Amino acid sequence: MKAQMHLAIDVSWTQVETTWREPGARVGSHYPDIGLFEDIARVAERGLLDLIFFGDSTGIPNTWKGSIEDAVRFGVAWPRLDMSPWITAMSRVTSHVGFGLTYASTFMHPFYVARLLNSLDHITNGRIAFNVITSQRKADAENYGFDELMEHGQRYDRMDEFMDVCKALWASVDPDAFEWNRATGLVANPAKVRAINHAGRFFKVKGPLSVPPSPQGYPVLIQAGSSGRGKAFAARWAQGLAQWSRTRGDLHG
Repeated sequence: MKAQMHLAIDVSWTQVETTWREPGARVGSHYPDIGLFEDIARVAERGLLDLIFFGDSTGIPNTWKGSIEDAVRFGVAWPRLDMSPWITAMSRVTSHVGFGLTYASTFMHPFYVARLLNSLDHITNGRIAFNVITSQRKADAENYGFDELMEHGQRYDRMDEFMDVCKALWASVDPDAFEWNRATGLVANPAKVRAINHAGRFFKVKGPLSVPPSPQGYPVLIQAGSSGRGKAFAARWAQGLAQWSRTRGDLHG
């Protein structure tokens, strides 16, 4: 089998952190202009890229001089929007390129994230990847009611359980559960829709997921932890672009 290179582009900082001032950058159209992101999607697809990746953080950096002032003044890791609505728009002007979305398991609830990503996978016709992170910023934690960022190992323990719940929810409705039988009025077979009854250290979730199974079953999972614990998590859960190429085997054709 002939080797094939698969490419992704990281647009986490598009039009911020000085790129908006570079020669060739758009003039008069700045972040978060949706037209800018739609153009990026069109160019990425025309260039046969496999994935557009969006990193994320939800707090404004405050470690420099103990203040957010310079981050706000010079656009350091801010402003940052939740990119899920933007991905919806970008998917409507493309057919093949995938989209990698980031959420922090330290702060989010697995039922909400599993449902959202399932919905996005339907909208994009099976082109969603999930970059699951723990977050490293106290500034993020403070926006979710924490005085301090959860200890490193505990964050990964929570993320393991988070993914256990998400995977169970994505499997809680069988792919052939829905029948939509006009003659009988049957929407779905109850025997193929199951509660997960998860009760763990961090989460308690009854389930099942309240949406139809997505085109992929579950999104491609990406993880970029570099610590020993992070690598162990990635070895257990992550698929990355290798799995993406198998999932979207028709990507270039």
